[in-house]
Order: sequence, then structure tokens, then C-alpha cells
Amino acid sequence: MALGAEKLICVIDGPILDESGRRIRFLSLQDADRLIRKRAKQSETAANYVKVVAQEDLASLACDDSKYTVPSPNVKAFGQSPKFQNGVGFDSGNGFWSNEQGFAIGGQERASRLNSYLSELAAAAFVCRGGVQRVHLLDGTTGGVLLKELFQRDGVGTMVASNLYEGMRMARGTDLQGITQVLLPLEESGTLIKRTKEELLEALDSFTVVEREGHVIACAGLFPFSEDKCGEIAAFAVSPECRGQGCGDKLLDYIEKKASSLGLQMLFVLTTRMADWFVRRGFSECSIDYIPEERRKKINISRRSKYYMKKLVPDKSGVCPNAFAPLDNSTSTCVL
Repeated sequence: MALGAEKLICVIDGPILDESGRRIRFLSLQDADRLIRKRAKQSETAANYVKVVAQEDLASLACDDSKYTVPSPNVKAFGQSPKFQNGVGFDSGNGFWSNEQGFAIGGQERASRLNSYLSELAAAAFVCRGGVQRVHLLDGTTGGVLLKELFQRDGVGTMVASNLYEGMRMARGTDLQGITQVLLPLEESGTLIKRTKEELLEALDSFTVVEREGHVIACAGLFPFSEDKCGEIAAFAVSPECRGQGCGDKLLDYIEKKASSLGLQMLFVLTTRMADWFVRRGFSECSIDYIPEERRKKINISRRSKYYMKKLVPDKSGVCPNAFAPLDNSTSTCVL
């Protein structure tokens, strides 16, 4: 934080996995904060993190009827500018200095590794609150993990971001041209079916877009089938010049949380060329019989699409549906 870094990389002793044993690719600061608090009793460092965060910050983390917010990253939120030793926290052991706020990684907890990634996750959340935009936590048990994180399209670690969904919002009428331009390359290649402007306009309320500097650079549609408690992801696209930066994952994560907030239990996609991408993110191939009957009637069999479904893990993050609509700001995006 003293360097004013926008991004930090930390090698940890293993992967960060969800309840289904899959690697968590992205954590918003809100989600990281909640995970740390949930397990604070298991880790001295996590407990120290909770103590550091001011009580007024805790109150603002509660989700009300209209929003879910974390205080804007600002070092002043801690009352004074933190000073680190060995890169993170205060002191070289496990406690606080009596005259300063902070936490430390080291001592018996690091030696025992009983709580695996909690120390580093707490450090990541702490520095994100202090102004660092994102922290990449890499599994040090994987050979060549740093090179893979830097040079593979999807990366191999878990990213904690102060504003993971920055730039994502519900589509508006003025986005129609931008959505059309993002979809066009994939429509021309046959990856997506062609949609008229009239069809897009009719479905616009179902679209989420990613905006950067006033331009739509990614989009996806979520079409719920409430009776079947499932939803379809369609028209999932990121502009070519913005690919390879992880935004496809972030957009998918955003859509999954939105679907959970609507009470949906499953998501499905129809795809001709992106099967591997979705499989790596928890989707499994299924028979057309699992697709809602209402949707089956409209499927163009001649496209020979394959069908994939994913069971949603109940969202316990406390993020309310209306939180999925930041109206401004920008983000660099990626593609599928």
C-alpha cells in the first residue's frame, strides 16, 4: 500500500476452493470479508483482521433492501495510514503493536498452516480496503504457478478485488448499438445465432452489460424459467480487443449471483463451440430433456448445439439483487 500498487501477487500454500471443491477464481471484497469473518475463530490473523476493521465499517456491510456496500477503499478509513513490515501487517509475529492498528502474518500460525489460506486472504482484504485494486492469490503447490498466472488467458489463482463488478450493470435502451457490435463477430463466426435489433430490444431487460469509458465491451442475457427454477445464459460475449483478462469469468460469476438472487437453482447454456470453457467452470453436458419444455420448443435443432447445465450453490454472500447494477466506472474486460 505504501508503494501505491494497484495489483499484488501472493503465493500461498494451496488453492482456495468453494464448497463443491472447485477453485474460486474471483472474490469481491464483500465475499472475501464475509469468508474471513465466518472463519475468524479458526485463525488468529483472521480474528485480527476483524478487529482492525472499524465498527462503522461492520454496520455498512449489512445488506438492506436496496444495496450492499463496502466502504470505498481508503486508507483513512483505518484512522491513520497503515505501516507494514515484511510487506503485510504490523509486527513480525502474530499480534498488534500497542500504538498502531494492523495485523501480521507470521509466527506460529504460518508455521502450523492449520488454516491454510486465511492469513493471506485476510491480508488481501486488508490491502484492498486500503486502496489496492486487486490481489492475486496463487497456489504455490502448482509448478510454474507464477508463469501460468501471468501468461495463461484464464490465470490459475484466486483474485480478490476491491470492486469486482465495477462497470457491470443492467442494459439500457442506449446500449442497443453497443450490444450489437459486441455480438457481431461471434454471430459472423457462427458461434452465436444472429439476432435482429428488434429481438435484442425486446429482450433488453434480461441483459447485463460491462461498460468501459462509455462503451459496451461485454454482455450476457439471463432468461429465467421460474417454474423450472432454472435460467438460460445466452448471447454471452466480450469484444475481441478485451479478451484474455478474466472478465468472462467475472461476468459469469455476476450472472450466477443474480440467478441465485432470483431463486433459480440451475443454469443452462446452448453452445456449439464454447463447451470446454463452460465445462471448466462447473457446467456438465446434459440431454435436451433437461431443458425446460417452453425453451425446447424454440430450439433450432439444425445448429446441433450441445446442452450444458450447472447447479447453483446457494448464495450466502448477502449480496442483494439491486447490488448488481453499478452505473458508472470502468473495467478492463476479457472474453470467451
